[in-house]
Amino acid sequence: MGEEKALCRLPESELDLMLTVWGRGGEASAPEIGEALGRPLTASALHSYLKRLEEKGFLSCRKEGKVNVYTALVTEEDYRGREGGAVLNKLYGGSLKTFAAALWDGGKLSRDEVSELQNYLEALTREGP
Repeated sequence: MGEEKALCRLPESELDLMLTVWGRGGEASAPEIGEALGRPLTASALHSYLKRLEEKGFLSCRKEGKVNVYTALVTEEDYRGREGGAVLNKLYGGSLKTFAAALWDGGKLSRDEVSELQNYLEALTREGP
């Protein structure tokens, strides 16, 4: 069986491509990805980014006629979970309370968002693990 690669943090340019693939149900052709990016990117640069994502284990590629079709090998949920945990640990010492306090103190959370978060946490508590 193939060697499993550890997920790494993606630079913004590569993350934009993955968000595009995930947004298209986990599979998209190179031209579809290029068009959906919303910013100009040469075919050569696009190919380079996609190749790096293949090498990192995020995408697989197959040919359909003259077009490369890319399939996500990592789900958006898995990536978000790993990234969220890494950011929380690195910047906030693993404390969700410290993170929320930073958002509140920085004016990034409204009272409505705090209420929504509180309701969500209460629902999680009722449901259990």
